[in-house]
Amino acid sequence: MKKLPVIAIWLDTLITAVNMIMAAYAVAYASAALFLLFASLGATLCFIPHITRIHAWNRVFDRKYIWRYLGIGTFGTALPMTIMVYALNFTTPTNASILNQFEIIYSLLLAYIILREKPSLRQLGGSALIITGVTMLLWQAGYTPQLKGDLMIIGCLWMFQISHILAKKLPTDLDGQTVACIRALFAMPGLIFLIIYVAYTQGLFFRPTWTLGGCVAFSAIFCYYIGNTLWYYGIRNMALGKATAIILSYPVLTFLLSVLLGLDKITSLKVLGLVCALGGAYIVTLVPTKGELKA
Repeated sequence: MKKLPVIAIWLDTLITAVNMIMAAYAVAYASAALFLLFASLGATLCFIPHITRIHAWNRVFDRKYIWRYLGIGTFGTALPMTIMVYALNFTTPTNASILNQFEIIYSLLLAYIILREKPSLRQLGGSALIITGVTMLLWQAGYTPQLKGDLMIIGCLWMFQISHILAKKLPTDLDGQTVACIRALFAMPGLIFLIIYVAYTQGLFFRPTWTLGGCVAFSAIFCYYIGNTLWYYGIRNMALGKATAIILSYPVLTFLLSVLLGLDKITSLKVLGLVCALGGAYIVTLVPTKGELKA
């Protein structure tokens, strides 16, 4: 039984790695916001039996926390994920997964600004490694469309931290699946707004195919529903540092799968960037902190 939480986190790591590749395939058939709306709707439908069984609908639509819920959905999924998925039109799933490690830098900055928690020398060293790894990827991209995609990803990661902070302020008696349901459900208003905006400014792109349907189903069922359930189960039954250390390895799996599927190529700079970014992420994440911002 002690191995079950570890198995749950490893399964979530695999799902996270594959989901980035699914998103890369999806952008060839649908606008990013449209794809994410379908995925969020599908995940919400999956949560209905659980929310109904525990009689938590009144908690999901609690007016006292409605704006906080909207903030979690908007800054946790709608805005950053739309930008990230759209960026996959220009960059690769591997780059996107490695660049995601830069979120840790935002976490340290917000911890300093909001909690007045100064980073340790070890954390600063780890942050320097992450920045070095990210810089290698940007250097390799040069002045190409890939650079645009990479910069878009780096620029949106701070939003996840806002969502984490808001989630930390939710009542402690809300179970993990209910919080995951809230995040998926309240991402949809923001996604609908983005869809309307894109429709009027650029025009929506949608080609219904079995490939797109498979990508939506995977993101909805495996990533937003099963993946989040596994994550919350894992962190509630094992040390958060150990769970985070495991899931930080997902860019390696994304890289291997991307190469096997022909979505990416092995280069020395990319490998070095991966090693530096992950090494820095491990160093920063495994340092105990007084006020952890990650949820």
